[in-house]
Amino acid sequence: MNLTFLETFVWVAHLRSFTLASERMHATQAAVSSRIASLERDLGVKLFIREPRDVRLTPEGERALAHAERMLRCSKEFYRDVAAGDGLRGTARIGVIDTISHTWLIDFIRRSRETHPRIDLELVADTSLRLADMLVAGEIDLALIMGPVGGPEIVDIDLCTYASAWVASPALGLHGRRLDIGDLVRHAIVSFPRCSQPHQAMMRYFSRFPEGETTFYSTNSLATIIRMTADGIGVAAIPPTVVRRELERGELVRLDVRQPFPPLGFQATYRDGPASHLPAALADLAREVAREFCAAQEPSLAW
Repeated sequence: MNLTFLETFVWVAHLRSFTLASERMHATQAAVSSRIASLERDLGVKLFIREPRDVRLTPEGERALAHAERMLRCSKEFYRDVAAGDGLRGTARIGVIDTISHTWLIDFIRRSRETHPRIDLELVADTSLRLADMLVAGEIDLALIMGPVGGPEIVDIDLCTYASAWVASPALGLHGRRLDIGDLVRHAIVSFPRCSQPHQAMMRYFSRFPEGETTFYSTNSLATIIRMTADGIGVAAIPPTVVRRELERGELVRLDVRQPFPPLGFQATYRDGPASHLPAALADLAREVAREFCAAQEPSLAW
C-alpha cells in the first residue's frame, strides 16, 4: 500500500480539508483528490463525506484512520531501527536559536558527524518564533528552540532547562548587595524580541510595575544583548553558562536579586510523518548532547 496515499488520507482527516491537506503535503489539490480516490478504490469503501464547506469521515473512514496512523508509526519506526547509525543519510535543515548556538551546538555537530557521517546539516539561526513558523511551513526539518510549538502533527522533545541570572556591567554598581525588582526597573532591561517566550516571561516578571515605568531594549541577537549589557546600557537575565567568559573577565557581574528570574526550557521540534526518521534521530541526539552539557555545567547553571 502506498504510504504517501495513507499520509494524505491522515492529513485530510485531521484538517477536514483537501485544500489544507494539499498545502501540508506540498501537492496540488488535484493530486490529493486523486490519492484519496485511489485509496477508496483499492479499499472498496468511501472514506469521506464531502460537503461544500466541510469534509467528514464516514464510519469506514473512522476505522481506517486508526489503522493508517498505526501503519505510518510503524513505517517511521522501521526507518529509525533499520537505518540506524551510519545508515542514515540525506540533508537535514535545522533551525537553531542563539542561546543554543552559544552553548552546545558545536558538540551536537561533532556528535552528529561521528554518529551519522552521511547526514549533511544546513543550519539556520533565528528566533524561536520565526523558526517555529518555518518548521510548520516545511522550510526546516528540525527546530532547536525555546518552545514547545504544539499541534497534532508536531513532536516536541524536552532538551534541557537553563537557570537564568541577572547580570550587569560592574560600572552600574549594582553588585555586592541584595536587590529587589524595583532596583532593576531603574535601569533599562535588555531582552529578547517582543512576542518571544523570554520577553513574555520578562513582561510577567515585571507585571506589578505599570507599563511605561520599565524601559525595554529588545533584540533578536544574543551577542548584542551581551554586548549592550557589558557596555552598561542596562541589565539582562541570561543563563550564566552563556556569559561565562564575560563573568570570568569581570565584564559582567551577577546580581543578587531577591526574586529569581524563571528558568528557560528548550525543545527539539519536528513534524511527524513517514519521512521524519531523520529529524527524529537528530532530535534524540540533540537531547543527549544537551543533557550532557547541562549536567557538566550544573554548578554554574544553578542560581
